[in-house]
Amino acid sequence: MWAVRRAVLRSSGVWTRSTIRAATRVHMMRFSTSQMYALKQVPDSAWTPYNPDYEDIDDYEASEDFDDYNSDVILRGTDEVRFGRKHMGLVVLPNPIANAIQACIAETNGRSMRHDYLRLVDAHRSTSEITPKGKGRGQKTRQYLRDEREKREQGGRDTQKEVKDVKMPRLLPGERVQIAIPGERPAPASLVYQKTRLKPHVIEYGPAEAMAYVAAFAPGTYGVALNVLSELAMRVPEFEPSTILDFGCGPGSALWAAQDVWSSVQKYVGIDSSEAMIDCAKRMFEEMPERKVDGELLRYLAPDQPNTHADLVISAFALSELPSDAVRQTTVEMLWNNTRDTLVLIDRGAPNPARVVSEARDYLIKLASESNGTVEVGSMKVPSGIHTVAPFPNELDDPTNNTPAWFQFVQRVQRPTFTMRTKHSKSNAEVVHYSYIIMRRGPRPPDSRGYLDSTPYSYVSVKEAQNEPEKYLPDGTQRKTFAQLAREAYYWPRIIMQPIKRKGHVVTDVCTVDGKIERWTFTKTHDKQAYRDARKASWGDLFPHLPKTSIERSHFTPVEGPTPEELKKMNRKQRRSLMDFDD
Repeated sequence: MWAVRRAVLRSSGVWTRSTIRAATRVHMMRFSTSQMYALKQVPDSAWTPYNPDYEDIDDYEASEDFDDYNSDVILRGTDEVRFGRKHMGLVVLPNPIANAIQACIAETNGRSMRHDYLRLVDAHRSTSEITPKGKGRGQKTRQYLRDEREKREQGGRDTQKEVKDVKMPRLLPGERVQIAIPGERPAPASLVYQKTRLKPHVIEYGPAEAMAYVAAFAPGTYGVALNVLSELAMRVPEFEPSTILDFGCGPGSALWAAQDVWSSVQKYVGIDSSEAMIDCAKRMFEEMPERKVDGELLRYLAPDQPNTHADLVISAFALSELPSDAVRQTTVEMLWNNTRDTLVLIDRGAPNPARVVSEARDYLIKLASESNGTVEVGSMKVPSGIHTVAPFPNELDDPTNNTPAWFQFVQRVQRPTFTMRTKHSKSNAEVVHYSYIIMRRGPRPPDSRGYLDSTPYSYVSVKEAQNEPEKYLPDGTQRKTFAQLAREAYYWPRIIMQPIKRKGHVVTDVCTVDGKIERWTFTKTHDKQAYRDARKASWGDLFPHLPKTSIERSHFTPVEGPTPEELKKMNRKQRRSLMDFDD
């Protein structure tokens, strides 16, 4: 509707509200549906929001016409919001990659591949659905904690003995039990063996498991890697890696995404402990000669190993499959030592994998602080040898530590035909939940935010803005450069949940620069531009506007349960209200 009104203003020069409404109705009748759709696609720079009788914005604002128009100009998305957008639509696997996967799995029996796929899902669920201490407050968690408390009151329990007594079939070749944190939820049921609970375990990939993984999980891995690497390319425009080290490379999904983001990739080193996966990656390279790069595929990464240093080091969905936290720490340290510029860690969006990624970030910051010291950036002390590009806007502790929440994001991916057949799915799209971090060498850039600190705008005449739309906004404001936006984005809050849209206001949960999780409210009466941008914002976006109100989310505040002495003094109703706490 606003686009139509602006078209009316441009064509007729009418300024009173009544004539605007009348002329709008006339234009709405004249435009066909296709014309209206085309009208909506016209960018803001093509519109003339001011009366042509005024050449300067100051003269226009001082006139009576300004009051008649009522008229703060609402842009269809600011440059800052476009720059901070992380949301990516449905990711489609490129045809050459899909054809190469189809050629790799052509000789595999469909029924056996389905069985191997279910075994892989069981292994993922056995570790992904582990709920670390303090995470999750759903119905299952409440019931589980209630049962746990009753058992302790009846004389205690032996957690290790109960884990050993869980019914589980004999491990097949290639399966091994994984050391994991005991959960606060009942173990998930197996999809392969009925009425059987799963122990935390992982699968060592043989030829059959490798084919099942490529058919079922490679498209999702590609979609998530494409989202994360696209964000890295946007946030750090000067970074163009020529060498890539991929830990847990699998069939090479991260390399496919990197090639679609940067054209500068020349050398690739893939590391995977499975010989079958390495053979699968080689077959994929043979099927796609146009995507083949110089490099090698290795089965292990050793300290001081030659030819493994790279501009970009990435590990996608591999850290949570390592046997213990000690092995993960050693692996993360070796990956960082082989990183010349940027390290990207991606894993599943479940509580336990998200914990693994968060602890990897904390460990890297600790190592950098001990070896390189800290520097002051604004009012904060940050390590001088490392900084977080995403998703955290700081180098402070993860604000979800010791809370029921965790950082996770989503990406929609199209399922190719072979994936739908393997998963027995009728839908050709799926949503992949993931957690990630992007760490880069060097200190965090200084805070260069301007407009958020109430720095006055610099206006130019309307005619000059129309003549140079790439330099000025339609209201005469000078556009910020790409480099300036990249520096400012380091200090923008990140939306960690899908915004809640209501009539006249939008509610968002954000992670702030101060390391807090806050609920921000944007209202139409407070700031129309911020309200409009908040309605178009998505889960995971960086959001530069300031809210009308902000409160700290109690759900994300670290809490401790009551002591046994305090529990004895509570009545039954008070105890039930505290069922989330584990004493």
